[in-house]
Amino acid sequence: MLLDAHPSDVSSAKLPSFKDCTIHADARVLIVDDSATMRGLIAWHLKSVGLTNLAFAQDGIAALAAAEAVTPDLVIADLAMPNMDGFELCRRLRADPRTADVPILIQTGSDQNEDRARSFEVGASDLIAKPIESREMIARVRVHLERRSLINHLQEYQRRMEAELTLARSMQHSLLPGPGIIGWLKRQLPIDIASTYAPSIDLGGDIWGLESLGHSRIRLYSADFTGHGVGAALNTFRLHTFLASGAAEAEDPAEWLAKINEFLCSILDVGQFATVFAAVVDLAAGDIAYSLAACPAPLLRTGSTAPFQLLSGAGYPVGITRAADYETVRAPFPPGSMLVLYSDALIETPDPPDAILSPERLGDCLSGVLSVDAAIETMLAPLRQPHVPPPTDDLTVVALSHRGAAQ
Repeated sequence: MLLDAHPSDVSSAKLPSFKDCTIHADARVLIVDDSATMRGLIAWHLKSVGLTNLAFAQDGIAALAAAEAVTPDLVIADLAMPNMDGFELCRRLRADPRTADVPILIQTGSDQNEDRARSFEVGASDLIAKPIESREMIARVRVHLERRSLINHLQEYQRRMEAELTLARSMQHSLLPGPGIIGWLKRQLPIDIASTYAPSIDLGGDIWGLESLGHSRIRLYSADFTGHGVGAALNTFRLHTFLASGAAEAEDPAEWLAKINEFLCSILDVGQFATVFAAVVDLAAGDIAYSLAACPAPLLRTGSTAPFQLLSGAGYPVGITRAADYETVRAPFPPGSMLVLYSDALIETPDPPDAILSPERLGDCLSGVLSVDAAIETMLAPLRQPHVPPPTDDLTVVALSHRGAAQ
């Protein structure tokens, strides 16, 4: 039962009140003690500072039932109780995901270091010495309720951010050519295409695209923005929106890059830029026109038995200066040819000078590879070894092959 009179050991000094603190005023506190007098004493102290949402249990077994019925924000439990003591109660509460993070204050009259150490080992958050000193107990309750509130806010923020990042990640993946457009192009044109994309964190700055230009021609591009995370991802959305608007329409890859450069120079902050590869593949004519903007040199095989060669070309990254010049280079792309694009994470993992792959080695690795799927797997295999750390940059690989005569 609760005490009606003020306990004789209550300090006459004014205790800090929770009444004006909305974070704690409605906090649920579970008081566990086999002594009705002690339960009443603790309750009186808590009520005197505005904590009135209280629950009671006479031992550990009853406390578990009470905690299951209403998850408490804080537990004050005696150490020595019949049926189930404070040690076992702590263990049980910590083992339950619903109460694993709930602060547990153990009240004990023991001055044995072993008991105090064991209390913390089984999950106690803090100790309250008997006989209870009101100001000390209220101060400890306040500290742990504030910590509990902070943790709850942080967990809620983390859940919200994870949900938003999941949505943003899904949206960013939707910018890339999906099975629909790839399947349609493969039915219309004699091509095979495979790709992989893995941001170094939830969001990345890589993007690639594929579109039909009609008359057995397709445009293929890849871009890699500086940085990682949300900022880099926003730039991929900006570029995608610009391209989707049709403002960059141009048959010549160098002219196409120049329009992108003009756009990005107008929106990117100083220090931001992108490396880009742009190509127009004419399957009927059996050739490829391409232009590079400081990207890693793509690999091209001009026939099923030919070796892979690194494509040459020069050009500033886009988004740095409007005075940048780009050139269009042409190369044969007959049936059996394969073009492979990759971001620099492929040749910079681990960080240079310890990188496993180099552009030259990539060509050797791909020797004899027949399919685009096999090309992707062959390039990624060295990075999947157990001793190799994950890439610290966004990783994109795209492979396109010419199967035969255009339809």
